[in-house]
Amino acid sequence: MSDHDYASTPDTEFRPTEVVRRWLDTCERVHAGHCGQGLPFTVGPWSRPLLLIDVSTNSLVEAPPEVRYIALSYTWGQDQSTASATLKNIVNLQEPNGLGAITLPRVIADSMKFVAELGERYLWVDRLCVVQDGPAKQHQLNGMGNIYAGSYFTLVAARNDDASGPLYATRNTPWPRKLRRPPSLIKHDAPKARPILSGKRIIVTQAQYLMRTSWYTRGWTLQEYLFSKRRVVFQGETVNWECLYDAWHEVQDVSEAKLDTFHGDSQITGLRTPPWPDMLRFSRLVAMYIKRDLTFPEDVLDAFAGILSHLSRTFQGGFISGLPQMCFDAALLWQPWKRHLRRRKSVKCADIEAVMPSWSWAGWTGAALHSESWRSASAYQHESFEDPGWQQCSWRTFSTLLWHYSVTLDSPRKPIKVTCHPISESDPLPASWSRSNGIYRHERYPHQLFQYPPPIRDPHIAHTPPISARFLHCTTKRVFLAAGETFAGSASRCPVMDLLVPETGAWAGIIQSHQFAKDETTTPCPQIELIEISRGSVENKEVEQRSFDEWERGLWPREGDIYHFYNVLWIEWKSNIAYRIGCGRVERSTWDSIEGATIIVTLG
Repeated sequence: MSDHDYASTPDTEFRPTEVVRRWLDTCERVHAGHCGQGLPFTVGPWSRPLLLIDVSTNSLVEAPPEVRYIALSYTWGQDQSTASATLKNIVNLQEPNGLGAITLPRVIADSMKFVAELGERYLWVDRLCVVQDGPAKQHQLNGMGNIYAGSYFTLVAARNDDASGPLYATRNTPWPRKLRRPPSLIKHDAPKARPILSGKRIIVTQAQYLMRTSWYTRGWTLQEYLFSKRRVVFQGETVNWECLYDAWHEVQDVSEAKLDTFHGDSQITGLRTPPWPDMLRFSRLVAMYIKRDLTFPEDVLDAFAGILSHLSRTFQGGFISGLPQMCFDAALLWQPWKRHLRRRKSVKCADIEAVMPSWSWAGWTGAALHSESWRSASAYQHESFEDPGWQQCSWRTFSTLLWHYSVTLDSPRKPIKVTCHPISESDPLPASWSRSNGIYRHERYPHQLFQYPPPIRDPHIAHTPPISARFLHCTTKRVFLAAGETFAGSASRCPVMDLLVPETGAWAGIIQSHQFAKDETTTPCPQIELIEISRGSVENKEVEQRSFDEWERGLWPREGDIYHFYNVLWIEWKSNIAYRIGCGRVERSTWDSIEGATIIVTLG
């Protein structure tokens, strides 16, 4: 294929409602309702909109049951408009022409006009259809996935950097005859090439061009995009369509579309999770999300809440500040892919130094997540159908502590229940499981193989709302080790430091600081304060090298073919609260031989 794919020239006079109506009619006719289905379950009575914009009355209304509505996905950006629904003005906004009393951002006003011209009545927009200071706001944020998945389609306003610009541009000249093909992207979670109906191929990468827009860099828009089953995307001076079965550009003739033109390999199908937890998928979603921008850092978990709520059906116990409770010990082992991380700080309240806990990935910004650092959390998988390059993982994480969390320092402390962990041949089997030659099967899914039993979704249990907790509490062992040589990590692009026994200088383990400066090569601290958080082991296999920075150091002891170690956090103290500043490993026999001290830790 050449660098450019040819398409016919569209009309100079741009009539987007005609194009979109043709797409909707074609999708309804050809895809036989497949694309009209929302997620296979709801997450509560608030998983549908509570309020909608009635474009016929220019006002907010309570959402009628089973009503058809269109959702808007856009970028707030630096738009200075204060137009939003609050407890103070909500009654007035529900009066006929109530929205006429406020100045709406241009993109919202244009979207209302577009919906009316399309012959539809209801539009959902976050800042107006969620009362910003109301008691139901958090419930609506948790149900955001279902709100977008339940829409007739989603209007994606991606041509502007903020809400003050128009939904689409007025076109005065014909489109160029060549549609450039953008650079290829990563294989996983990237838009796919789709055949067009004329027999030629256009990479419908208006979706890939989308990745170069401000809209695509925003944190909130990830879940809006992923959950929307139909998307009408305005970007640049054009519009394109994406649904579960097809992707079309405005220059295409879709009159002879067939169901088999594309086989449903869309973004939303990736969120139709199996009945067991998919940690590989979760790690990729976090890696995609953490690189995105937020106007208000405080929103980091709220903007991801729809995804967390959706995944909680298979992640038993849900999520605590973005970490899955079922494998909490292994989830704490997250590491960045690159340096230099920075604490995520509030821009609303100057007296709040950091808005999210240091022990969660959500508490940091500035670098992507290294998804390989979570390999042990998915070690229950015996095979992967999504990733042909995936290989079985021998890395295991074992609990050594009892963790509790609290929302504030003074609020009740609640236990964290780790329910997905390795078991041995001598351990009793959970109900409905069988074991043969070290392979586990669940009676409902006998063809799916596991290395140990993960929790299996109960279809009768609803989701678990994500928890936003500031503090962890535990009683653990503390040890001080000496800082050794800093070297380039082999598992990531972060510098790593050797840990040495102070009295002998013997190698003890490694630590990766989250706060190494970009050009720092010297040791930042002569003494490293460490606390134990779990125990681990891994087989001496080449496939495991990609997760272990110390693999080629030649310093770590092997007991046969097994490397045994403790997982540790590097901490610093502020006002009797410990904060995570690094994560690493200490060889097991070395850690056991050091007396250390048993301390009670509150980790903030």
